[in-house]
Amino acid sequence: MLRRREKECSGSLRCAVQLLFATLFLFYTFAHSLLTLFFQAVRARYLSLGKTSPTTALDAAKLVIGAPLQGDDDEDDDYEPDYPIEDAEQIVNKLNNAPPDDVPPERPPEIALGPFRIPQPPPLTEEETEEHSKGTVRRVFGMVSALDGTTAAKSAVTGLNRLAASNYDRDAWVTMICRLATRASAGLENGKVKSEGESNQGLFRHAFSMGDSIRDTLYMYVIEDFRRRIDIAISWLNEEWYNDQIQLKQDENSVQHYQRWVLKVLDGIVPYLDVKDKVLIRFLSEIPGMNVDILTRVKKLARDPERVTLAIQSIQYLLLMRPPVREICIDALEDLWRNYDDAKAPSAKLLTKYRPHVLQEATTNGSTEDMKTE
Repeated sequence: MLRRREKECSGSLRCAVQLLFATLFLFYTFAHSLLTLFFQAVRARYLSLGKTSPTTALDAAKLVIGAPLQGDDDEDDDYEPDYPIEDAEQIVNKLNNAPPDDVPPERPPEIALGPFRIPQPPPLTEEETEEHSKGTVRRVFGMVSALDGTTAAKSAVTGLNRLAASNYDRDAWVTMICRLATRASAGLENGKVKSEGESNQGLFRHAFSMGDSIRDTLYMYVIEDFRRRIDIAISWLNEEWYNDQIQLKQDENSVQHYQRWVLKVLDGIVPYLDVKDKVLIRFLSEIPGMNVDILTRVKKLARDPERVTLAIQSIQYLLLMRPPVREICIDALEDLWRNYDDAKAPSAKLLTKYRPHVLQEATTNGSTEDMKTE
């Protein structure tokens, strides 16, 4: 009995365990199938959204609520418009009116276009040309005046191979202005001089010259502050002398400008010189050409007793530093000794070295006159 009960209990326990495993197996199998269905539904929905993307806000709203899109309407696909049916006569008329196949289509007429040129501006009158030229000169000198206070940057000295205007400083502008004044109109002057009885209006067309306009402005610019701008005057006069020499080689009757402007500059600065000024000595030593007319202006300083020393020192410097003009300088000293009482003593010291016979003749003549008076 006891064994029978044990067998029954073990058999019932086995059945319960098998039933439990069977139940669990069926549950997991059903859950897996249900989960697979859910994944397939989501996948199908995702694929449908990827194929038909909404193009408008209305299509997006229809897609959310599950309504068919605008392109999915079957009614639009079934629409077929009613075309009129043509009979054989109409078809024959169309064929008769059609152009032949071998005739090329007509091209529009070609229009020949010539070269386009901008029309020339109207020519300027003589008054307008003169006014615009003077305005250009004033603007250039305004640039030079603006650069007066600036200090030029130190550059390496390159000797004779250097460029005349390599920087945009005051010296470069001065060089350009001087060469415009001297070389721009070189060879264009006809040398015509107005006679006493000829009116100004008869020579109006020869009255204005770009070079002379620049020279006048340059002269006034130098005279305004000649102690600071004497270097500009020296550069300008060197350009004038060089241009005159070039023009003389080409034409012996060419107009010369150096002599006129060097005397004008001297006449402008001599009245304002004092005894302590070294500007005159620098000017006389650096100008390229020296002649009797220039020394005549220097001798006029001896009329003022306070400036006799300045005149003697200037001539003495030329005697020492410019041997080619030594003779005319000694002549100037002799003239000072003979004609200017205040200059007799300082000029006699120099004449004792360079022309002692002049003093000896004067002494001999003086003693002879004294003997005659006695």
